[in-house]
Amino acid sequence: MALGEASTSSILMELMASKITGKTITAEAIFEGRSGDFYGGWGFYFVRRYLEEHHPPSHTDDPMNGYEDSVAGRYFSPGMAGNRLMVYDLNQIADPSRGRTITVPEGDNYSEITLHKVIVGGDPDDNVDRNDYPGCVLVNVPKMKIHAQDLLTNAIKNIGIGLYPTQCAINSDDENKWKYAMPPSSTPSFKGKLPHCPWVVEIDDDTDLPLKDENGEYIVTRTAGMPGTQADVIRAVQEQGVYMVHVSDSIDMINLNHNPEGIAVRIPEGYLWSSLDCVALDLLCARYCFKTIPMSKGMKLKEENSWNTEFVHQVPVAQIEYKNIITVEGLDSPLFRYNLYSYAENRGIGQQLYYVTGWDSVTDTPLTSLAGHLGRVEENKFIELMTDNMYYNPSCMIWDMQKTIISYAEAHDTLNGTSIVKEFMDGFDENVDGVIDYDERGRKGFDTHNFLIMSQSLDIQLTEEYGALKGNFYNMVNVGKHSDEKWNPEGHDFTREFNLVGIANQAYEMSKYENVTPDPFVPGMKWGKGMWPSWELARWAMFSGMLYGTLSIDQVSISSVYGMVFSYADKTLNKGQYTGSVDEKISDPQAVHKYFEALSKGVDILDFVFYVPPGFGILGEVEIPNVEETNDPGKTFTAHFNQGQEVW
Repeated sequence: MALGEASTSSILMELMASKITGKTITAEAIFEGRSGDFYGGWGFYFVRRYLEEHHPPSHTDDPMNGYEDSVAGRYFSPGMAGNRLMVYDLNQIADPSRGRTITVPEGDNYSEITLHKVIVGGDPDDNVDRNDYPGCVLVNVPKMKIHAQDLLTNAIKNIGIGLYPTQCAINSDDENKWKYAMPPSSTPSFKGKLPHCPWVVEIDDDTDLPLKDENGEYIVTRTAGMPGTQADVIRAVQEQGVYMVHVSDSIDMINLNHNPEGIAVRIPEGYLWSSLDCVALDLLCARYCFKTIPMSKGMKLKEENSWNTEFVHQVPVAQIEYKNIITVEGLDSPLFRYNLYSYAENRGIGQQLYYVTGWDSVTDTPLTSLAGHLGRVEENKFIELMTDNMYYNPSCMIWDMQKTIISYAEAHDTLNGTSIVKEFMDGFDENVDGVIDYDERGRKGFDTHNFLIMSQSLDIQLTEEYGALKGNFYNMVNVGKHSDEKWNPEGHDFTREFNLVGIANQAYEMSKYENVTPDPFVPGMKWGKGMWPSWELARWAMFSGMLYGTLSIDQVSISSVYGMVFSYADKTLNKGQYTGSVDEKISDPQAVHKYFEALSKGVDILDFVFYVPPGFGILGEVEIPNVEETNDPGKTFTAHFNQGQEVW
């Protein structure tokens, strides 16, 4: 038995832990969760301890055997591991002897893929290699989460992205140029070279910006997107005869975000599912997440509306009331627009037809299913089991909650003469059917460059002095800077369409505010308590939130873009007088407020300038210190320190 992990964050956690502790913390030690007096990571060490304390005395194996090898970074192939319980970093095949390139049957994105031999086994024609790497029974254990680039992450995505190695060199001539990961450095993070959306943009290696053709259009290649990426690797592994068991931890489903960010919420649904079929398992989980309407009503609505599924849930829908846009209840389903499961079935990954068997330990009744609907049996009656939560990811609002967003856009267009619906459809609806499905993610290859921005940001954070400030600044401003061709000297707008999604989500969040406030952009319009703001206000609020972390001058955040610029100036030019330290990891949360207060009393202003587009240098009619509005695309979203001697 062995544990394998290939998280995109493992290399980062390894480096960060080593930096914090001042000693080498291996990736395997991160998976263990303990290295000496360091605790943090996945926690397999405690699984070892549990096994040690609970396995029968007659067993001669020692679950702790192999732990010290993890901490020390000693590598043994499965065939050479003896009685060790090994932990493997499946990302790490910079040593080419640990990987094997295998064929993808009828691959859509790849004809061949290089994977760790712990998974696919050694060369069948090399007895020594096969003895060292005999192959495996793959037990796939995902955590069910709502995802930011897809509908959800569960059995398919856990191996469909996770099995691709991060540190797999394209060739031996350039050891930092990776097949599947970004950036081209010794600290790759995101597997951003994998097609995550159908259109993949070509990147200029010199500028790290998307390339355009002679007509000013982005140079993109059509792929099978995320479905193809996931199906290719799963089919390739299946073809190697690897037996798979999938176990989904749905005890606490993760809503709103799959990343450990503040908005992610654990939903205690209480399920643990297992299957030999990852397609069936994921479809069951998706249907559970997006069904709040009883089966009988759903099937009736399906027939009346010619829907392709009866698994629907209640969602907020916008409608006009006098000069305002209010919220009412409607029905929608991401499954109307999601094609992965049918695609995966056609690729031979698994099938959509399933049945459920199991036990409900809360009611002591058997679990079952009826026509794909989850339920339990009590007194010979089928009782449906449904969630009462609305699952979605704000980053995927136009796909997850399309009826919500389009109804708002339609209402706003009618009231104010805008063309927001057209902007969405022009940006995403490739087949012009009036529906934006999950395979329609824009023609500019945004995901490719977004991964590059994020990976370079992390590289800066890990390798440069004050990298935590510089890297986060780089990440946040690049998405905004390249949403408008007037905000950057090259005239890029490759994030424009995805900022439409961000603005729509901002409008939805503002509609949930507890207080009613007049809209400054549209006379007579109000927002809050179920009423939606104008598009102009939502756009201003989204960018102001990014820049300052607030819409109020009294609450400018130390974690905002402005806060990072201010912190750097204070720590490097002012000995950390306001932040409380020159250490990048230590800053007083009230530092910005203290700075503003000191300025009001006549204290000298710090030597930095942050340039923003017109309209974004003011909060609540108050000009923000050290901020200048500019029409110069070369200055927009840049920060200048020490009389311009240093520029971000």
